[in-house]
Amino acid sequence: MKKGIASQVFIYIFVMIVIAMILLFGFRQVANLRNLSEKSVYVSFKTDFSKAVSDAYYLNKGSVLVFDKSSRNKPLNVPKEARRVCFDGGVVNFNSEIYEEFIVDHLQGNGCINILNGKLSFRLENIYDGEVKVKISSVGT
Repeated sequence: MKKGIASQVFIYIFVMIVIAMILLFGFRQVANLRNLSEKSVYVSFKTDFSKAVSDAYYLNKGSVLVFDKSSRNKPLNVPKEARRVCFDGGVVNFNSEIYEEFIVDHLQGNGCINILNGKLSFRLENIYDGEVKVKISSVGT
């Protein structure tokens, strides 16, 4: 009888170890899924922003596109960790180690725009200064 009880203890220990491993694996996968979701928001922002600059580039000189909650073009979603987006010429930077900076053709801008509620509101203006450029600024300016 004692031999049967001893073998049952090992079965219970083995089951507990398997359950712990399944839970650990599950938590890791949920964390990876969250990171993947944030990276997809970043890629989506990158393509949508580049398209918006391209659209503004092909408009008439002096044309303005506003991306704000009260305009026809809604603000763009950005990753949750981002607090502001900075522009230096055509370089767009989140000031984050996670998200790489990227270059947008024809963009002109110096400075940063703060992000509100995970959305970036901005203004694009087609300007001509010897060549056509798209100037970015915050909505209020």
